[in-house]
Amino acid sequence: MKNLKLPVFGLAIVLIVSSCRKEDVQAPNVSKADASATSVAKVSGWMPLNNWSSATNDKTTTYFSKLSDTAINADVAKSGLVLVYVKNGSQTQALPFQDQATNTYWYYQVSKGSVRINGDASSASQNFRGRNIFYFVLTSQELSALESKGKSKFDLMQLTYDQAAALLK
Repeated sequence: MKNLKLPVFGLAIVLIVSSCRKEDVQAPNVSKADASATSVAKVSGWMPLNNWSSATNDKTTTYFSKLSDTAINADVAKSGLVLVYVKNGSQTQALPFQDQATNTYWYYQVSKGSVRINGDASSASQNFRGRNIFYFVLTSQELSALESKGKSKFDLMQLTYDQAAALLK
């Protein structure tokens, strides 16, 4: 029995020396779904809209431009949120809104793969060129994370561009 103590002791020393160290611990495997739930919203950057089309009915002309974006998937269109802002000169405004200077009602529609910017005007002679658009795309997971922090969908839709940029970028 005495002869076995020395080899067991030696084996114990070898195991202790070669055991795991702090550097050997790997980070937990995070799936893409988990990563997207904690990621920051997709932002578009300011971009000009120069491809306007129009349709006129009895008293209103609707000007529209469509932006394609693969980040606006079916989940975003159904359960997420897209926040759109328009800039004219130095003034930035969240859509929807009524532009008193041009008597135009600005709004947007979201569908899978795109966001369509619309402006309903009582005058058919509006010039919409030179306006810049910026938008944030929030997945349903990102929206849920914000809601758990007390930010409802309604609250998010009331944010100015500066407030949204501070919260979502």
